Amino acid sequence: MTRAYRGTGHPGVPVDRNPGAVERIPAAERATSSRDRVLGIIWTLLWEAARRLPEPVAFGLAVAGAPVFRLAAGAQRLQLRRNLRRVLPDADEAELDRLVVAGFRSYARYFVEAFRAADITPAQVEARTTTDGFAHLDAALERGRGVVVLLAHHGSWDMAARWAESHGGYHLAVVAEIVKPPALFEKFVALREAVGLEVVPLRRGDDVKERLAEVLAANHLVGLLSDRDLTGKGPIVDLFGAATRVPRGPIELVRRTGAALVPITMLQRPGRRWHLQALPEIDVASGTMEEAGAALAGGIEDLVRTDPAQWHALSPVWLADVPPHRRGALPDAVARRLDAG
Repeated sequence: MTRAYRGTGHPGVPVDRNPGAVERIPAAERATSSRDRVLGIIWTLLWEAARRLPEPVAFGLAVAGAPVFRLAAGAQRLQLRRNLRRVLPDADEAELDRLVVAGFRSYARYFVEAFRAADITPAQVEARTTTDGFAHLDAALERGRGVVVLLAHHGSWDMAARWAESHGGYHLAVVAEIVKPPALFEKFVALREAVGLEVVPLRRGDDVKERLAEVLAANHLVGLLSDRDLTGKGPIVDLFGAATRVPRGPIELVRRTGAALVPITMLQRPGRRWHLQALPEIDVASGTMEEAGAALAGGIEDLVRTDPAQWHALSPVWLADVPPHRRGALPDAVARRLDAG
């Protein structure tokens, strides 16, 4: 029996996908250096190769190339291992080695999936995807105030968006930090708009909450990657037992709009298949910012625990791994805790 999905939006109201995100980026942000142009050409070649090769060949090359990627990414490899050590403190060295290998294989697969997301047909996505937990999401949407989707750098979030837009009737807006090379960023924006997403470009210091509030008022989804705080101003909480900051944005958006906060991940499965998992709603509307931050961190932990090897955490996550000048102002108790190791 085919499951019925509620979908987003209000009855009879068309979806405003607000296309043309690239044109809204200031020209100064789109300037390209010689190095950026070279990187853009390399990424474009990889992208087009992944798209044009037969699917089994493209994914096979991702698997074959993952060990090369892992060996070349010295600092990132070590950081991923440190991060996984905090997630699984009882894991022995052999288990950590296995997880790091699996993590780079998952990350390589993610890129091929992202590059091919606009090319896979809705029928293929439907045939290869199982879902669970959508009662949590649909119940929140019944309240009519939209849902902030709590995301981590986990699994295959581009394929989750592809499924949502092509099959489930769930419209999603995502925030994308403007990164270099510009050609690659613009290509990713075009890809995501091609599958139906709205992309809201973000520059450091920008406030995009007004547009996101409009999306939520229309009872759609706003996806926010929340496993790293890039501002240095988020509340300090424990994540897997160690101090870190989590972003204030999801909490502030929920409190401003009355939207729900629901964690979701798209897990990669063997045979180029996926499982889309929605978890129970998290209450961040009440309590202090620190209490809400702790609840948000609990949601991130739940996402990562679905499969730690699919957490693409190749950058520092915890304050102990962040240079002191990037930690922001710390309470004395937290500073002493970090100094004590």
